[in-house]
Amino acid sequence: MKYATIFLFLTILAAPACKSLRRTASGELKPKSEKVLMKHLIDNQVKADWLGARAKVAYSDEYGRETFTTVIRIRKDSAIWVVFKKFSLEGARALITPDSVYILDRLNREYSVKPFAAVQREYNLPVGFQGLQALLLGNPVFFSSQTEAGVDSNYYVLTQKNDHLLAKYRLDGAKMLLREFFVDDFRNQRNMSVVSTNYQTLEGKQNFSYFRSLNLNSSGLGKMNVEIEFTKVEINIPQNLDFEIPDRYERVD
Repeated sequence: MKYATIFLFLTILAAPACKSLRRTASGELKPKSEKVLMKHLIDNQVKADWLGARAKVAYSDEYGRETFTTVIRIRKDSAIWVVFKKFSLEGARALITPDSVYILDRLNREYSVKPFAAVQREYNLPVGFQGLQALLLGNPVFFSSQTEAGVDSNYYVLTQKNDHLLAKYRLDGAKMLLREFFVDDFRNQRNMSVVSTNYQTLEGKQNFSYFRSLNLNSSGLGKMNVEIEFTKVEINIPQNLDFEIPDRYERVD
């Protein structure tokens, strides 16, 4: 069930004109308050009741590199549906809900059904259903009331923390789009960074990152990287989330 394992890792996603930048005499951006940066971060989130997308995915770890294509469908706060294909053939299918994870292994005619919480423990995942949904949409995965604002060259930096997590968001100084975020779960010795590029405009003038590079470093799983290149994206169009388990398939969990 290699494709399904790769998908679980996902739970762990044209420079504008210079005249729009607010810079100091030294060339750096003028500081903004935590309140202002937080407003930009929230306002620029992708808001959609449905998402339908196709993407090319490259996964790599200490054992090698694997590439495949996916079809991703999301019904907000309800379900995430993914099909994995290799050479145009379906290898696996996954359905994730806030409570459960369902996986079909087409190649071996097997399936598994597990509580989402159990999968989180098994794979030491840093995010839950809401976090996975946010990653696929390109949205922040963590908010805290303990916030600091700063400037790093051409980026605004918003830092947030609580008793076990530290998150840093880097927003570009031109359009205030989220370009990179880093989350350090120091209690569980794992961290994740996501770089977002190739923003394009969707329905309602929403900005969507068509390329994501996700890096995960965990004491239990080591270092892993996933690159997602979206080739087609549509929002707010109802999607088919068909997921039937054939009678001949063997349950393996």
